[in-house]
Amino acid sequence: MRELLTDDKLSLEELKRHKDIALISDDVSSREELIESLMKYLKLNRKQRRYSDYYSVRLFGCNVCDMFISLSYRFKFEPPVPVNETFFISEPDLYYNKKAFDEGSINLCFVIGYSGSGKSVLTREYEGEGIEKISLDDLVCVKDHYSMEDLKMMSEMLYSFFAGTGSKYYISKKERDLFADRSEVFVEFIKYAGKFASSHKETKYILEGIWTYLFFDDPSKFDKYAVYMKGTSLIKSKLRRMKRESSNTPVESWDRLIEFGIYAGDTTFKDSNVDKWRRHFEKKKETVIKQEDNYFTLLKQNIMTRINNINDCFAHGDAEGIRAISKKAAADRKMDLTEKTVVIEECKRALADLT
Repeated sequence: MRELLTDDKLSLEELKRHKDIALISDDVSSREELIESLMKYLKLNRKQRRYSDYYSVRLFGCNVCDMFISLSYRFKFEPPVPVNETFFISEPDLYYNKKAFDEGSINLCFVIGYSGSGKSVLTREYEGEGIEKISLDDLVCVKDHYSMEDLKMMSEMLYSFFAGTGSKYYISKKERDLFADRSEVFVEFIKYAGKFASSHKETKYILEGIWTYLFFDDPSKFDKYAVYMKGTSLIKSKLRRMKRESSNTPVESWDRLIEFGIYAGDTTFKDSNVDKWRRHFEKKKETVIKQEDNYFTLLKQNIMTRINNINDCFAHGDAEGIRAISKKAAADRKMDLTEKTVVIEECKRALADLT
């Protein structure tokens, strides 16, 4: 493989013809070609992927997977890939009609994302009088958690729904029909919210939860509202939620599991809707796209910089260079523990791949 190394002049065409190299070039012409290129990369063994990432960084400034993520937005007007991209890969946050919601010409906003994706953080700027935030999770067996007086103090919209047209959904776990349509309460409340908000223009309403896209296949029905979508991947969201709820007592954790367990299957079967929703809203001129800018982003950048350096040493057969990276990471007291662990383990794998 090292006979291909030409630091001064790298031939993309030559690399493309090599069966042990898989690159995603910036001249990809379709979403299908993009997916095909990624699949070729994923089928390579670890050594071959290291060389592929080395050449990708040399030619395009990023590794193959990051190239895939970058180019995926070029084809956002095409139908979504028949694969759950959002399962592993975090995408930017979308803010549709944010300006109109901030200015008050629209007073109903849906905040959507996986549990643990950071929906509550996204809406921290909206606090104070004249704003009602409603978690759609609260619709599940609401009687176990809130009295009608509690609901009246929490939210005028929630109270109005459960005191009126939604009174049959004011139930506890014991009263719930296990064979009833599990989506019904969410669908009815979301429809009710649209009518309620239109007749209460003096208040802004934020409805937060994954249930919106799970039970509404057609995102165009929400074009007249504000829609914010977190792009945090399913895997990262689940890890965050586990960490967040780890402080619960065993009893609380078990109750939560039982309470939402009956709805869990819906997320598995309807997660593909999130891609449909993203593809719909990300192409609209009223949508602001914002990359996730937080601890995780910085951590990923730092780790990938070091992994690229490791792959550079690997491609040139520089075992001492890899050891030096490992020693430097081990001695760096300021380095994040996660970053340190990943870098040291990657150095071990790279050294093993050289043998």
